[in-house]
Amino acid sequence: MTKISALVLGAALVAGGVASASAADLHGHQGGSIKDSYVAAPVASGPSSWYVRADVGHARYDDPTMIEDGRFTLTNRSIEDNWAIGGGVGYYFSKSVRGDLTWDHRFKSDVKGTVPFTSPNQLTDFPGERKFGLKSDVFLANLYYDFDMRSRFTPYIGMGLGITRNQTTGGSVPDFNDPCGCGFNNVSIAGASQWSVAGALMTGASFNVRDRLHIDAGYRFLYLGDAHTGTMTGTKAAAFTAPQHPGAGDPVMSDIYAHEFRVGLRYDIK
Repeated sequence: MTKISALVLGAALVAGGVASASAADLHGHQGGSIKDSYVAAPVASGPSSWYVRADVGHARYDDPTMIEDGRFTLTNRSIEDNWAIGGGVGYYFSKSVRGDLTWDHRFKSDVKGTVPFTSPNQLTDFPGERKFGLKSDVFLANLYYDFDMRSRFTPYIGMGLGITRNQTTGGSVPDFNDPCGCGFNNVSIAGASQWSVAGALMTGASFNVRDRLHIDAGYRFLYLGDAHTGTMTGTKAAAFTAPQHPGAGDPVMSDIYAHEFRVGLRYDIK
């Protein structure tokens, strides 16, 4: 909840700054100060310009909350670092305010979590470490404030809100043993997909390398919502008559957070 509150507070601060900047831009056109007579370098960031962008990023994840069957809290939880690629289209609303719509594909990360055999409330059929994959497609509407440095170097802050499709891939319990003598082996985890709310806070800088070409580099704090797997199943040993047994249910991950470092190109369209 603390991180969600920080995300909301940061978005509110950025929105307030953008609103103030927009008002200042509007009033600035009515005055006749020395500042108004300044002619900036020919950087294509006028109020009627569109742009396209392409990005690549590398992310590290916070350890997620993982619950299985609504009763087993997994330990030793982790999501492997991964890479993402994406792109989008945007618009300059003013000299300092721009926005874009983006899509990012996050490649598969290995997810791990363990249910000990000595669970506090009730024994699970399949104790041991779960391993499965997680990949995502993230769709965001973003708003940025560019700090005018009167140069080719432009720091910025931003926020984004949208949705994500989190997809888990099939997995297993590779180190499963049978301490209870239940006779299960070949434990597998089915994949599943889930749509969730996504949000982001960004900070970074862009550098104008040519008339309409910018290099963007920055940090993005990303909230990816929740994800879950499919059912866990195990095969009965030959001494048992039932061939299959449903497991403890789908392991659920909640409050997935990523810290992403991104670099990309932005090209202004006149």
